[in-house]
Amino acid sequence: MNKVKWITQSFAQPYEMQKKLFPDFVNVADQLAVEWEIALDEIRDSQLTDDQKQAVKALDDYMLSISGPANLQYWNDDALCYSDEWNKMRVLAKNILDVMGWDNVVPPESNAIYISNK
Repeated sequence: MNKVKWITQSFAQPYEMQKKLFPDFVNVADQLAVEWEIALDEIRDSQLTDDQKQAVKALDDYMLSISGPANLQYWNDDALCYSDEWNKMRVLAKNILDVMGWDNVVPPESNAIYISNK
């Protein structure tokens, strides 16, 4: 559940902290969504309580409701910083942290390798 914890803690952070978790050239909103999708595979293989499953489902369902080509405006750094949608996702992530018993702290930087086309 390390990946799940990391991404959930990342989602719960304010914009300024989220930006610091990734290189400058990364679209942080998109990358958080990608990392969440990867972490969902880890969740599917674990034993969660009904409350934990519901908290995870709430964030995932909300993200899906604002995804797709018609909702590109929610998946950039401006939206990450200023939108009500991202504030709601932060609240939903904090709910996951609560039901999992995890601290709402800034996670360490990812050790992922990112490749820029610049």
